[in-house]
Amino acid sequence: MPDRPTFQGEHAVSFGPFRLIPAQQLLLEGETPVRLGSRALEILTALVERAGELVSKTELTARIWPDTFVDENTLRVHVAGLRKALGDGQPGRRYLANVPGRGYRFVAPVEFLEPERPPIRRAEALPTHNLPISKSRVVGRDLAIAVLRDQLLQQRLVTIVGFGGIGKTTVALAVAEALLPAFPDGVRFIDLAPIEDPQFIASALGTALGHAVDPEDPIPRLVEFLADKRMLIVLDSCERTIVAAASLAEQLLARTSGVHILATSREPLRAEGERTHRLLPLDFPSDPIELTAAEALAYSGV
Repeated sequence: MPDRPTFQGEHAVSFGPFRLIPAQQLLLEGETPVRLGSRALEILTALVERAGELVSKTELTARIWPDTFVDENTLRVHVAGLRKALGDGQPGRRYLANVPGRGYRFVAPVEFLEPERPPIRRAEALPTHNLPISKSRVVGRDLAIAVLRDQLLQQRLVTIVGFGGIGKTTVALAVAEALLPAFPDGVRFIDLAPIEDPQFIASALGTALGHAVDPEDPIPRLVEFLADKRMLIVLDSCERTIVAAASLAEQLLARTSGVHILATSREPLRAEGERTHRLLPLDFPSDPIELTAAEALAYSGV
């Protein structure tokens, strides 16, 4: 069997609509950079290099976090974020297979490419954030986004509250992107939905920040790192770990001065200093039969 190709220089690999260029720490969907953290990119690179083979959790952890102890949940969170960015599981998109208790396998066909010329701009040139690309278009939420943007510049903790599927994450991502210029130290997004044990929330934040923390007592290292930062932290899907999320938010706000937090949850965190913004359903006409097309389009739901 011939040797498997490896990444060298500006070499790239394509799969589905994506092109991965490890030397540039860059993943493209078409010609658009995919928002993905450095560790998720490294996980993807490790799996793509051995496409079709099982890569154990031990191998991945040793490669991504050398000389650092991380719990298994940290790897799971990054893989979940990678899957979300790739749209894994959507029709026609299957990339990562989980082998329970063992590891992961990249299952899509891959093609190794020659170097890009001219080289694609590096990810470092992009604003400092790890915001995933929203899979939903932002429709009818301009007012909510504008209000939330202004609130977050005045308040340090704002929670978007609403029932499941109403679009809280989509709105939060749009608000965070609009606020990038206001936070010179960046924006960090943490999806709490995959976290089963609330005690790992603070460690997940440390991972998103790229800052090692003590898994037994992570808050002091987080506070030390964030003490002089002006940064926006987005805590998404807090409802399953709401008590721990509220505690983390309160501790960070009490012990830093430039950190702002945008949370999404099905219910308020009830944390000190919290301001809630209830996201309502889009407007629909009560009696659409008598409306013209132009009149119907005035309703955000339409």
